[in-house]
Amino acid sequence: MYKVAKILEIKEEAKDIKTFTLDLEITAKPGQFLMLWIPGINEKPFSFSKLKPLEITVKKVGEFTSKLFSLKKNSKLWVRGPYGNGFSLKGEKILLIAGGIGIAPLLALMEVEKDKSFTLLYGAKTKAELISRKRLERENVEELIIATDDGSFGLKGNITEILKRKINLESYDFIAACGPEKMLKEVVKLSLEKGVDCQVSIERYIKCALGICGSCCLDPKGLLVCKDGPVFYARDLINSEFGLYKRDASSSKIYLGVSNSS
Repeated sequence: MYKVAKILEIKEEAKDIKTFTLDLEITAKPGQFLMLWIPGINEKPFSFSKLKPLEITVKKVGEFTSKLFSLKKNSKLWVRGPYGNGFSLKGEKILLIAGGIGIAPLLALMEVEKDKSFTLLYGAKTKAELISRKRLERENVEELIIATDDGSFGLKGNITEILKRKINLESYDFIAACGPEKMLKEVVKLSLEKGVDCQVSIERYIKCALGICGSCCLDPKGLLVCKDGPVFYARDLINSEFGLYKRDASSSKIYLGVSNSS
């Protein structure tokens, strides 16, 4: 099942964020993911930030990503995939909403969907955690709005605050979003209120990626993030655990402190 991939290039994107270019050709859609295995450490899922050449953009958050960050050019990784469902855009005028490392699959989406017109709303906690504007400024990006929680770059405020203040959702044909679940919960709620089609890419603990183990199952509908997602339509997440809790490696619930009002 695994393919061996060599690291062709490593780019520093921002504080604790790197992009790894791999010598691997696969057929995939933006929003799908691959499973990356480092022998002796673990296996983790990563979405694509570019398809040709294949890139993953990663934030260092724990043991696995720390080990990945220690690797050098020409190091080998073991890869399987792609898995899951990607984004399926409708219409021509698209609003993209990215929080933090959630920018990764949206970079691939902008690359592939060259005929669409995008507004990109992108935010992080502080300037040091933002990737370069050069990766964001594209011919099909009509408007780029950048925000930081602390106001160190761009507009001051979190993504949901800026979304409510600056964006008329009803002027868009479609919304695609990826980022922290608290942010995505608000995006889902607003899109449903305004009647705008919306897809969000969500994160759960994924073990098998094949829909067998059930570790990424969403209560109570039984949706599997690895198979039915990780990209879901907003309407499919209504009355689910989304925005309420997720699970760790032992399947214990981690409560997110987000209202389930939608």
